[in-house]
Amino acid sequence: MVVLVLRGVRRTRAHGSSAQSLVEFALIVPVLVLLFLGAVDLTRAFYYYIALDNASRATARVLIDYPAEYDDTSGCTAGHNEGLPYVNVSCASGTLVISPAANANGSPPTREPGRQPLTVTAKTDFTPLTFIIQNFTGNPITIQASTTWLTWY
Repeated sequence: MVVLVLRGVRRTRAHGSSAQSLVEFALIVPVLVLLFLGAVDLTRAFYYYIALDNASRATARVLIDYPAEYDDTSGCTAGHNEGLPYVNVSCASGTLVISPAANANGSPPTREPGRQPLTVTAKTDFTPLTFIIQNFTGNPITIQASTTWLTWY
């Protein structure tokens, strides 16, 4: 193998181009930061949706599996505990809605007869971290998840 070494040959740069890459980097950094923060916001919104979906599913599971033992309050407690710590849902605040509600006249409360749909809807407000996304979407964004199961009792 022969390696040629050229002496006296230098790589030359055009005058004034040494800072060009620094200027280009300074121009592109804000775009990269906004893309990164947008990805973080999208990830947070997806996480909130999954937490809401789990909360509505836990509420429906309690109300479907134990219709005679538990009323809507117990289902709401199960959904609230499932959504914590990031998503705070409750029946009292209207962020966790059970449809149709149990008939509270009986003891224990009764539900619709079997093979009827029971729908639990959970919702929360989501505030993006990125200020530009806040300006475009309005503050805050409502995220909602719903679970519908057929009763089997």
